[in-house]
Amino acid sequence: MGTYIKGINGRFTGKVGSTVGSQWKGISVMKSLPDFSNHKASKKQLAHRAKFRLATKFLQPLYPVIQLGFKNQDSLKSPQNAAMSELMKYTIEGEYPDYKVNLNNLVLAVGSLKGTNRPSVEANGEEVVFTWRYNASSDEMFKDNGVILVAIAEGYYPEYTIGQNVRSEGTASMYLPDAPPGTVVHCYIAFAAMDDTNRVSNSVHAGTVIIPEEG
Repeated sequence: MGTYIKGINGRFTGKVGSTVGSQWKGISVMKSLPDFSNHKASKKQLAHRAKFRLATKFLQPLYPVIQLGFKNQDSLKSPQNAAMSELMKYTIEGEYPDYKVNLNNLVLAVGSLKGTNRPSVEANGEEVVFTWRYNASSDEMFKDNGVILVAIAEGYYPEYTIGQNVRSEGTASMYLPDAPPGTVVHCYIAFAAMDDTNRVSNSVHAGTVIIPEEG
């Protein structure tokens, strides 16, 4: 794919020969049509497709988190594509076809906003309680940052909250994923400036909790 400056006949969209012209985020883009063939996919191609499928399936239920967490990463990539790239390069592990997401290395937000300080998590009934250190003298200008909380249990639908709490509270809670007792839940926290800047902090793996027995 390539970008171009409009020529004497202006921008074009649609297909001309083997070239397709289109507009993306106000940028004129040209790309060639795919070269279809009957050749059997190589192991490398199959491995890439398997990673892509896993990444797509994993990120889909986290779409609102990703939209905010990767919003400012790359002007030529959508937040979803930036998150996909991060996940496929650094977080999916294993050998084809046995890939899995390393939840300890998962990144859900990348940004320059001040991050969390000394986060911890604890299970409390059906909820997980997050705590972090808030220093009024040094964190005053960030006190109204919204909190992004995410709880993920492998194989189950994740839970998350965005902006329901603020940094100055120092603690927040959310529901655990709907998974059986004994399931390990990975917990993540990040902050977001809930204004027009869309600035976020890097997400942090705050720890794990075990879903407790009922009653």
